[in-house]
Amino acid sequence: MNLRRMFSPKSVAIVGVSQNEKKVGYLVAKNMLEQGFAGDLYFIHPTATELLGKKVYPDLRSIGAPVDVVVLAIPAQIAVSYLDQIAEIGCQNVVIFAAGFGETHSPESAILENELHVKIQALGITVLGPNCIGFINTKWGVNATFFAAKAPRGGIGIISQSGALGSALLDYVVTKTHLGISTFLSLGNKAMINESDCLTHLSEDPETKVIGIYLEDVKEGKRFRAILQDVARKKPIIMLKSGRTKEGSQAAMSHTGSMVGDDGVFDSVIKETGAVRADSYAEFEMLLKLYSLQAVPVNRRILVLSNAGGMGVLLADELVAQGLELVTMSEETTAKLATAFDDTKKITVHNPIDLLGDASAYDYEKAINLTMQEQNIGGVIVLLTPQANTEILETAQVLEKIYNTSAYKPLYPVFMGKESVKEAHSYFEKAGMASFRYFAHLPKVLAKMCDAQEVRSSPSLSTCPPSLAVSLSTNQTHIRQTLITGSQKQVFLNQPDSLHVLKQSGIVIAPVYHAVSERDLKQVISQEGYPLVAKLASDKITHKTEVSGVITGITVWEELSNAFKTLTSLTDKRSGCFLQKQYKGHELIIGAKRDLTFGSVVMVGLGGIYAELLKETKSFVFPFSFPYFEHALHQSKLHTLTSSFRSMPPLELNSLYAIAMRIGLIMDRFPEVSEIDINPLIISTEGPIAVDTRVICRH
Repeated sequence: MNLRRMFSPKSVAIVGVSQNEKKVGYLVAKNMLEQGFAGDLYFIHPTATELLGKKVYPDLRSIGAPVDVVVLAIPAQIAVSYLDQIAEIGCQNVVIFAAGFGETHSPESAILENELHVKIQALGITVLGPNCIGFINTKWGVNATFFAAKAPRGGIGIISQSGALGSALLDYVVTKTHLGISTFLSLGNKAMINESDCLTHLSEDPETKVIGIYLEDVKEGKRFRAILQDVARKKPIIMLKSGRTKEGSQAAMSHTGSMVGDDGVFDSVIKETGAVRADSYAEFEMLLKLYSLQAVPVNRRILVLSNAGGMGVLLADELVAQGLELVTMSEETTAKLATAFDDTKKITVHNPIDLLGDASAYDYEKAINLTMQEQNIGGVIVLLTPQANTEILETAQVLEKIYNTSAYKPLYPVFMGKESVKEAHSYFEKAGMASFRYFAHLPKVLAKMCDAQEVRSSPSLSTCPPSLAVSLSTNQTHIRQTLITGSQKQVFLNQPDSLHVLKQSGIVIAPVYHAVSERDLKQVISQEGYPLVAKLASDKITHKTEVSGVITGITVWEELSNAFKTLTSLTDKRSGCFLQKQYKGHELIIGAKRDLTFGSVVMVGLGGIYAELLKETKSFVFPFSFPYFEHALHQSKLHTLTSSFRSMPPLELNSLYAIAMRIGLIMDRFPEVSEIDINPLIISTEGPIAVDTRVICRH
């Protein structure tokens, strides 16, 4: 839908204006005037004649002129019935402030929200809300909200499902001379306009340089993911979402189901698209400020200049802990630094560079000018603590001068303290520079910006390579028959059937043998040899290790015979046991589940018996590109397995990617499958081999 006329109107009518200064109808009328709306503004009230120096009309029909947007500052029941009059005058865009719809979870409100949906569809009206606080467009002087302040003009676009968060953010921005709002959009209940529509709109808005989004849920997950990836490659997007602790997955029947919660899926979507997720409101504000002021690190290599050795080391520790690097100066620059200061001033020339407690503004200038010539610096953090002889304002002026030179690399002044550095921070703000009173969030935020930039610079292709789908397409009928037959007995397929589904999709499996007699045991030995693994053959026990139902390291007949007796004693002799060859290598877990919002999700992590304990996993919404897959695993402990470790074969990411995508394909092609769990996938000398798996079907 095209929202240009909605959010850039030439004429606005406010229904429900009021003389009461506390009422929403008064506040939105006042805000429209104070924001400087230059278009046609109409106030509607059945009995009033004048408000804030403007004529008041008894109804919309009395205006006698076109209206682009109608703002309804009236109760919910009346708002729904008023839509007919709006359609009658030919207006197609409506803002509904009123609460009392589906968000109250009462039968009456649910009925009312359904009436709203039916009516807007029938009338062809575009609705923002209900239960929202309106919108702002500073270029057009529109402030159709009941915020407490006029919005300053700038490059930050905000989409918010929370009116309170929008109010807090605006209250923050109005105190900053170097920040401003382009557009603010309040979603409310999202009866029609949702986050995807607003993202598309802001991506096409030349005034918006950075987009901040606060969400509590997502509608149209697959569409949102596609739009987010497209827009993130045009403009930086900062995402803040509540509801991290969903407990719904705890009753899942597989490791995957319990280890991949709703928030983990959302987190994966944000990161794979190249957007940035803020973990807190403080991070949200900081990221918006840095992107708005274009203070974006070039790469991960950071230089620290400081007049406080201890603070510099603390900052360096935090930078490294967040995955950033302390850039190493070239020998030439190191030599110049060593000779640039008097013999009496023995500065530390390695990174972090300690200019000592008596560092003057000139000392900072010399050090920065020398180090700025380096080609591999991603950003420079200038740390200053106020000491008796510290030239605080003068140092700020030096940094501002360097900031505006052609040799500029991102500068991050961290002037610590409060009263002593207040004037310097005001100076930075007037100069349009981001500055900080402490470095608590800065390393983490810079690392997130680098992560997002690396993802955005990689190919955006998120489709399944045709070569990976060949085996599954060829055997699709056979796989479906296995699923139908196996799931008729129980929710999850037995071990042989589950592995058979994987094999038919092109994944290498460890053959499984069902032994019910001594003769069967000897037959397995003749085919596979030793060592062997024996497993409980039970359709009722889902986690075999919890009942000592897995016996490994079987190397002689006596051990195999005893294992058979032990396992059959847990069920009965007729059930027998499953046998497989034992493979040596890294143990991983690969699984998949269905997310109600985003569809099929694949999970890759450390496997074996410690899978749920360690929970070192990465989630990927299917389909996903190899560059992002590689990037995500490099951000985890799984990266350490890509090289040889304790004689174990290295993890080869291309092979692992192929398996993960094939698992996603099974979920995509067979809607009857609800979860898949390969645990473990052994990275052996023969390549990745699926040893134990569980396929769970819907009933």
